[in-house]
Amino acid sequence: MIAQDTVVLWNRPEAQGYFRLGLACSSGFDSAKPGQFVMVRIGSEVDPLLRRPFSLLGLIHEQDRVAGIEILFKVVGKGTDRLSRCKVGDRLSVIGPLGNTFLVPETCRRLILVAGGVGVPPIRFLAHRLLAQEEPLRRCLVFVGGRSKEDLVCLTEFDLPGFLLDISTDDGSRGNLGVVTRSLEKALDAEPADLICACGPQGMLKAVAQIAIQRNIACQVSIEAMMACGMGACLGCAVAVRDDDARYRHVCTDGPVFDAHRLKW
Repeated sequence: MIAQDTVVLWNRPEAQGYFRLGLACSSGFDSAKPGQFVMVRIGSEVDPLLRRPFSLLGLIHEQDRVAGIEILFKVVGKGTDRLSRCKVGDRLSVIGPLGNTFLVPETCRRLILVAGGVGVPPIRFLAHRLLAQEEPLRRCLVFVGGRSKEDLVCLTEFDLPGFLLDISTDDGSRGNLGVVTRSLEKALDAEPADLICACGPQGMLKAVAQIAIQRNIACQVSIEAMMACGMGACLGCAVAVRDDDARYRHVCTDGPVFDAHRLKW
């Protein structure tokens, strides 16, 4: 983990209200992994006061080194609105990489990835990392969902060898009509999975976790939470767990990736 000033390389609209931001970093991200996040300061020291957390969408490579990072964000308030107006050459303060990562065992043969809305970044990062490993998975199903087609981002990023993409929207404007977990259940009825990795809204994650628990499938979820520091000082991102030694864990230091079977939903 390192705090540093970064330079905006690009800030492109990805979909309606969504932006893809590339940042040049001097160091610190060579070992960054899918699921980890950064804390970004937007604007002055006091406006907005707090940094904003963003999952890593991926790494920017320059020849044989990591030269920067990409994040994806949706404009939902003052901070992200200011971030959407950043221009090439602007400087942003970043702390990271923070948090833990998805862990896909070598024995996994059938993996399912589930992403909803702004939960796409760590899933996209994981898919590309798996493709780059020495022995890539032979088959991976990717389920991406959104309220409408305007909430579907980075779909072409999953056009990868051995990866099958299934799209759902609540209003049926693209792909299957209905929530993404409906398509997930149909796929599991046809063939079980070894592991499910998911990121998205809390309601979606709860539904994915319940499906995994009912079917006794290993499941890792990346929890999205607002946080003030990202390093365990504020204790504002607590989640209830079933651990014997604690009632709560914290998204920033114990997560953001958790075993879905250990969370209290």
